[in-house]
Amino acid sequence: MRTVRPSVQRGAVRRLSGSLWSGVDIRTKLIFALVAVSLGSMIVLGSVVSPRVEGYISDGTLERLNQVAEGKSESLRWIVSGWRAGADQVASRTQLRASLDEHRLTGGTSPTARARAILADAIAASRGATLLEVLDVDGRSFASVQRGRPFSAVGADVPVAPPAAGEAVYAGITAADDGPPQVTFLARMTYEGRLIGTLVAVFEAPELLELTGRYRGLGDSGETLILTPDEAGGLRTVHPTRHDQGRGGGVSLPSQPGSLGSRAMAGDTVFLTGGVTDYRGEEVWAATRMVEGTDWGLVVKVDRGEVRQPVAEFNAWLRRAAVILSAFAIVLGLVLALRLALPIHALAEVANRIRKGEMDARADSSRQDEVGLLARTFNEMADDLEERMGQLNEFRRFFDVSIDLMCIADLDGYFKRTNPAFEKELGWNRKELEERPFLDFVHPDDLEKTKREVARLGEGIPTISFENRYLCKDGSYKLLRWTSYPEGDVLYAIAYVLDASAAV
Repeated sequence: MRTVRPSVQRGAVRRLSGSLWSGVDIRTKLIFALVAVSLGSMIVLGSVVSPRVEGYISDGTLERLNQVAEGKSESLRWIVSGWRAGADQVASRTQLRASLDEHRLTGGTSPTARARAILADAIAASRGATLLEVLDVDGRSFASVQRGRPFSAVGADVPVAPPAAGEAVYAGITAADDGPPQVTFLARMTYEGRLIGTLVAVFEAPELLELTGRYRGLGDSGETLILTPDEAGGLRTVHPTRHDQGRGGGVSLPSQPGSLGSRAMAGDTVFLTGGVTDYRGEEVWAATRMVEGTDWGLVVKVDRGEVRQPVAEFNAWLRRAAVILSAFAIVLGLVLALRLALPIHALAEVANRIRKGEMDARADSSRQDEVGLLARTFNEMADDLEERMGQLNEFRRFFDVSIDLMCIADLDGYFKRTNPAFEKELGWNRKELEERPFLDFVHPDDLEKTKREVARLGEGIPTISFENRYLCKDGSYKLLRWTSYPEGDVLYAIAYVLDASAAV
């Protein structure tokens, strides 16, 4: 099997494409060129602008996520700080601490009643408290009041260790199915420098629902998530999410290393722009924070598809613009074809008619632009060509009807052209004369002097009158008298037959 080299194949393809393109008229070439320029421009524009647009959109999205995350993180710090201050304020009430200390010493019921009254006053004055409970140093309940249905993160059967000295500490959050989550704080209670107990304060947290329910600046898919560890060791939101049909208990998120939840709980301020998914399995871009003083992770996210949508819309716009520009290029090409290409095409048609023999064909030269100048110049050349063709035809007629032998030869010894008189006088046709050296037809006795005469012609010396005998096709010879003029490597010669009896 014959193998064709790739270079040969490429050469053949180039020749084929070149031949096909060369057969296309100028109007079609002009339209193709304009369409190619418009499409090429759009491709270049897209390759340069599209990445920049994508970069601007990406940077803007990340900046927006960062700003929203920072703002909501700061809001959460203020909310948590308010709950902590509320718990500390209740735990610092002197009469409450004194009642707890008296109960420690006497064990009577009066201190408990006073403590309940103080706690009732405190819970009434508080905007969000649902449970206030005082525990003694052994973790036993001393007094408590509640409002609504409190959900304490501190179990009744679990001993509570008093917090260390300082402000109240976060103890946990409980999500409710039919209401806001509730946050538990523990505050240290001391009296006269001695630890006497612990205050358990549970606050309802509608602020978290309000904070996570605001989607301004997050588009159609973005949302804010507050995550906390659940009993199973995973992560869960403490509020309903935007895409979970309003389930009050929140949704679970993966907590394996590298997941959205684990990155949020890591405590780093990071941007996540690829490879992470949310609770729906959607790839998202996100900014994360860790809420100080709690075990909450904050996530502000938006779907990657929404981030990419403006880029896709821009690329679609570029494609539409390319189609529109191509259509405009076709229309412009047609207009230019009518204005420029058609006159040139008409000029080519006139040239083709002249080539076919219509020597009187002329181009329209009425235009005053470059095309008109080209047409006038072409017509002048056509006039000159027609005149020269007339002269050539006259020469041909003279050459063909002359009774003298007329020929054109070269210094290599071959006839280049002979007139019909050669065949009439010698019997040889034109092909037979031109395919053999003309010395082959010379009589052997005249060969040397003929060679000398040809050498003189080669030196540029004309032949005025030279006689030699030429072989006829029937084997006889005729005596010819030659007049010849050399011009370069070409000899122009005329001969006439002398008396046939002299050619013995």
